[in-house]
Amino acid sequence: MECPKCHKSVDDDDIFCPNCDTRLRPDKNTSIMKRFKKQNKPLNVEIVGEKKHKLSESKLKLILITVAVVLLVVLVVLIVVNIISGKGENTAESISEYIGVDVAKAQKKLDMHFKDESAFQGVNKALNFDYIIESDDSVNVDGINYPEWAALVTVDDEERIQTVKYSNFKVLKNNANGEKKSKAINLDKFEQGAKWNGLSDAIDLEYYGIVWSKDTKNYIYRYWYENDAGDDQPVVLNVTFDTDNKYLYYSSTLIYPEYL
Repeated sequence: MECPKCHKSVDDDDIFCPNCDTRLRPDKNTSIMKRFKKQNKPLNVEIVGEKKHKLSESKLKLILITVAVVLLVVLVVLIVVNIISGKGENTAESISEYIGVDVAKAQKKLDMHFKDESAFQGVNKALNFDYIIESDDSVNVDGINYPEWAALVTVDDEERIQTVKYSNFKVLKNNANGEKKSKAINLDKFEQGAKWNGLSDAIDLEYYGIVWSKDTKNYIYRYWYENDAGDDQPVVLNVTFDTDNKYLYYSSTLIYPEYL
């Protein structure tokens, strides 16, 4: 064997040349280390960016789905609440379509059962009616329990429906006199035939009741204000429309304690 550097003869087993110290064989450890040394490959920026983009899209979709579900639940709740809250008025209005009709026939047509007495003594003592349909749920007004709503029916001697009244006792929950106003409500500026929306905006109160008769529809409001003497003055406001919902007239009744 010949040294590649000095070209002198060396033994086959020599690792270094005895003449010039040149390494004749490769270092096995170095070779192995190079072979198995971990290579740090550069990150593929495009792949990483794509993964982040897909992750962002997934999160966005999840957020949108969550928001959509929440909105759907809220919508369903609002619809249910609206249906429940309007049940009493809808019931009374349905009965009013049978004014002049025999009460038994009306019940059959409506698939309703009228009672001749309320389950609440406050209603029996304070209100005039021949038949009633009312809510099972109650509301307390000045220490007395009333149904949340009631549809009150009056009939003539021949048992034909004359009037139907819807009463929403929840309006009086906080105060039996209704809401507070800064002064007495005056509707003199409205002419006959005015639309309900205009008067409703001027009144700016939730109506306590509605009374349907053959020719009219009367909205009832309860409110109070502080008069010139500094006293609380309760008022019952009646605003009457014809069957086409065109304004006819209004009246205000001042309420005073019956017993002192």
